[in-house]
Amino acid sequence: MSAAPTDWQLECTELKQRGAYLLQTGQWSDCNFLVGTEPNQVVLAGHKLILAMASPVFEAMFYGGMAERNEPIPIVDVQIDAFKALLEYIYTGNINISSFDKACELCYGAKKYMLPHLVKECTKYLWSDLYPRNACRAYEFARLFEENVLMEKCLQIISMNTKEVLNDCSFEDVEINTVITVFSLDHLNVDSELDLFEAAVRYAKTLERRTPLLPAADDTPPLERRKSPTPSTSQEKEQVVNVESSAESSPEAVMETGREPEHTATPPEPAKKPASDNRDNKEKVTIRKAVEKIRFLTLSPQQFASGPARSPLLSESEAFAVLMNILSSVTDVPLPAGFSTSREPRKQLFGGGSSSNMPTFTVDTPSPVTVDQCEMSRLPQPCLATVYPRPTRTGQEGVRLSSFHNPLSASTGAGASCAEHAERHGDQNKIYCQRAIVQHTDCLNTSGLDCSVTFMVDKNICLLGVQVPTQAPSLEHGGGTGSGYSELLYAHLLDADGARLTYTHYTNRVPYRHLLDIMFNRPVYIQRNKVYKVGIVFNKVGWYPMGSCAQQVAAESVFFNFGIGHSSDSVRDGLIRSIIFTF
Repeated sequence: MSAAPTDWQLECTELKQRGAYLLQTGQWSDCNFLVGTEPNQVVLAGHKLILAMASPVFEAMFYGGMAERNEPIPIVDVQIDAFKALLEYIYTGNINISSFDKACELCYGAKKYMLPHLVKECTKYLWSDLYPRNACRAYEFARLFEENVLMEKCLQIISMNTKEVLNDCSFEDVEINTVITVFSLDHLNVDSELDLFEAAVRYAKTLERRTPLLPAADDTPPLERRKSPTPSTSQEKEQVVNVESSAESSPEAVMETGREPEHTATPPEPAKKPASDNRDNKEKVTIRKAVEKIRFLTLSPQQFASGPARSPLLSESEAFAVLMNILSSVTDVPLPAGFSTSREPRKQLFGGGSSSNMPTFTVDTPSPVTVDQCEMSRLPQPCLATVYPRPTRTGQEGVRLSSFHNPLSASTGAGASCAEHAERHGDQNKIYCQRAIVQHTDCLNTSGLDCSVTFMVDKNICLLGVQVPTQAPSLEHGGGTGSGYSELLYAHLLDADGARLTYTHYTNRVPYRHLLDIMFNRPVYIQRNKVYKVGIVFNKVGWYPMGSCAQQVAAESVFFNFGIGHSSDSVRDGLIRSIIFTF
């Protein structure tokens, strides 16, 4: 190490510059870390006091009753670049994240050494860099660290972009439990179950290359070693052959519990991985478990016979049993043990196909009307009200917002373009993502009626407000012949962390059974593939028309997915009928 220049402190005007100098030069260092595994290892110098100031784990390591005495201190469970970035954050406060994988590794290190702010920033980066190609990887990360909201987001991306996820080469490297999770989802955008089966075949081939088999005793070609066509029994569950393997070999012989990341060695520090990371002790899981999730009974006989029936993933007796069940639901040939008995195709979030039984509601930019005109066929006739003209909103005539060239950071949720045009939008610029009512009901508000719904979009938009229904008139109001009532409500928009982005209070006299536009105090920039939450609190006593609404809606090429995560009341969130936006 070269000698430090004289009076180097004079060149450093900020504390982080001094920290960076000490980190880079190792001057006055009193500990060393041996980071990585052989043959790729580096020694990094550190300062116990600085490290202990930032992390309670380092404090216990250096100054606790069980102080670390190894020199250098081995760090085998954190990648070199990630540990360097962790030290850089401790010494300077800078957060250097350049890739999705590095964010995952750095987040693991930040959790291990109890650096909550760094964990939060890594998670933010992961949210902003989620794509179909890394959704499975992010899901595994979120599951490992029990980041439930991120897990739900990843599953939503997988559900919406299933074919892209399955066809990406990265899918062949995910853990087998992740494959099982994907195949278990009820919502998948696939043409048919053949998409899943073909992905399972590719995954099995990759798995076999990682765990090669011993040569078979005979000279029969691997793909021709099929079991004789005997009746299917429950005992054959463990007799399914893997791709290009012998029929005499159990699938368990060629399966593994899942990919082990390079950082899974036991750390010497007090911090431990979350309890959910039990991959070292869990029972072996095989590709068979994923194949059992495939809904073969939704295929036509021709589809099954020309594809799965010819694959080594199924024995001939199993293929025969599945085909018999496809041909008839009352056959006396039982399905192989564990196979899916569902005859319902996967529900598709966006887009449609012959296999979809969940329609996507596509709406144009509507001229919103009264509730009566939208729901006339669903409401009891005595409750029908007079159609009132829709109140107009005054405002300057503006131009439609173009794409946002200066999006705001995730912490604020707004964009420069959004703010720039905040006062220039008129009725003609509003786009209504209108949620169709699937099932109608009414609810009596006796004090404060609150409702909320989470949503996600696939494009960057500018959110202007929401549309809610007004009260249904009761008999004491003349069955709708009155002049309306004074509405009083509060609305807000939250990000995924629960931070309020915008809000508004609304007080005005409104007609009964009307769709009411509630505009926020300011437009908010909404980033694609991020979860947001709209909440409304109605403070007037009376009956409100609500119901279960469509969860997937397309409005002018923008796809909305509602109810992200676990909705507490899917009927109550039906009070939020439309999202008003522009782009």
